[in-house]
Amino acid sequence: MDEKRLEQLEQEIVRLKARVDQLERQPAKDPQPEPVSSVARPAVRPAFVKKTRTPVIKQARTRDEWENVLATVWLPRIGAIFAAIGAIFLFSYASLAGLISPAVRIGSGVVIGLLVMALGEFQYEKKRRDLGVGLVATGTIVSLSALFAGMALYQFYPPLLAFFLEIVVLAIVYGLMLWMRSTALLVLVSITGFLLPFLQLTDEPNVFLFLLYEVLLFTALVFAVLRLKAVKAYPVTAGIFFLALIFGSLTVNFETRPLIDEITLLGASLIAYLGLAYVGTKLPITYNYPSWIAGGFVLLSLSVVDWPFAYGLAVLFALIAYAVANRTKEAWQNGVGHVAILFAISQIPVDPLSFGDQFRSLLYALMIAGLWFIKRQEVPHQRFFGIVVYVMFVLYTIGTYETYRFNDRSYAVAVFGLTLATTAFIVLLVRTHGEAIWKKYWQIVLLFAAAGVFVTYTLIVMELPFYATLDQTDRSTTLSVAYILLSFVLVAIGRIRGTAAWRLSGLLLLSVSAVKLLLFDLSFLSLIQKAFVFIGFGIVAFIISRTYFKKRES
Repeated sequence: MDEKRLEQLEQEIVRLKARVDQLERQPAKDPQPEPVSSVARPAVRPAFVKKTRTPVIKQARTRDEWENVLATVWLPRIGAIFAAIGAIFLFSYASLAGLISPAVRIGSGVVIGLLVMALGEFQYEKKRRDLGVGLVATGTIVSLSALFAGMALYQFYPPLLAFFLEIVVLAIVYGLMLWMRSTALLVLVSITGFLLPFLQLTDEPNVFLFLLYEVLLFTALVFAVLRLKAVKAYPVTAGIFFLALIFGSLTVNFETRPLIDEITLLGASLIAYLGLAYVGTKLPITYNYPSWIAGGFVLLSLSVVDWPFAYGLAVLFALIAYAVANRTKEAWQNGVGHVAILFAISQIPVDPLSFGDQFRSLLYALMIAGLWFIKRQEVPHQRFFGIVVYVMFVLYTIGTYETYRFNDRSYAVAVFGLTLATTAFIVLLVRTHGEAIWKKYWQIVLLFAAAGVFVTYTLIVMELPFYATLDQTDRSTTLSVAYILLSFVLVAIGRIRGTAAWRLSGLLLLSVSAVKLLLFDLSFLSLIQKAFVFIGFGIVAFIISRTYFKKRES
């Protein structure tokens, strides 16, 4: 059996050798060329591809997970708060009972606070992060409270030494915060650091030293925010510095302060704007609104210092805001620059009821037209921003006109500026009425445009040379006739251009004229004036109606 098996294997080997020799004798075939495809090769993929963030859907926590969160996260925090309150009660009892002297109370309070902070660090090393953060926060509050009590209640040391010791405690907490990477401790350092100067109980505030300290604290906190990527703590840190700027502004505004305080206030607000604009480029945030608010504080500081050349500094700050927008690629910073330009116009030193005062209206009008037609340094939704500024400009012109009218002064230059702004508004709507940006808000925009045209036209009529010589009755008649003529012109323009907005504006103004005739003019006009105005209104109404009949027949 084995011999037969061996013979079969030998025969199989012989056949395989013969097959291999046959294959080796065959000539090698040349490789066929690759067929040419008419389809273009795809472009080489770039080395950097922007990744899109996939939304993370958080699942609802189970009962066990909630129990674990309450026990490991919130319970240590609550316990830390109660422990701090209990320590205060214990010291109060010991003080009332006379068990320990004031010096011992203060010293033991500081030492206990530092020991609790050390215990928090130990717990953090044992992977009990939330418990460690809570203990560090408790120790911080106890130590700072003890140091403040030693200075305010017992006068053991002067306020300057107390402030230095509190800074040392705050520096320790700051280092622990960076090591533990705790956002909660960052918020604690922000709040306590801001309050430290107010705990010195001084009667005369030193704005220079206060703002200098707050700027240094702000710089340290900004570094911590960038180091920890603390997006949630970022607004808190900025808000704390804004409170310091508010305090400095109020002090400079209501008290006579030296020049160094005013310069420090302006410099601190500018540092806040530049620092927050830089932070916005390093954090994953969509809108860096703290930096916009900081820009407002720069303008607030310029208004508080009340320098005669503040308008020039406002223009310089606008250029800085535009440079920041170009550098950070954040278009919203252009809005800060636009507001700074408007602020600079308002701060031009001119005498009230003078030509220079009216000349500002021309500058406002040019600024509004630039917002609509200049394509550089654009802010998102700039057209709507320009409309808001235009509405405010119309209200400002109406309010200022009453002052000029009361003092019997001409207001022609300001009315000319309002006419320029209104004309720019109409040109904008005529050029862009078909764009998709207006679809949702077209009716509201038309309402603002109609109101602007109505106010502008009224002021133009009231600034005519003969209008001032008329009595009250003749003035009302003149306005009624002017409104009727304008409604006719608007409907005619709408017919020529085939635009319904013009026609509807004319019909609306004609309706307003009818209401004015019935409610106001009818009561005090003379018979000849009533006849003239009402017949004129009827003629215009018939002419407009006739044009609609012709259109329907055609």
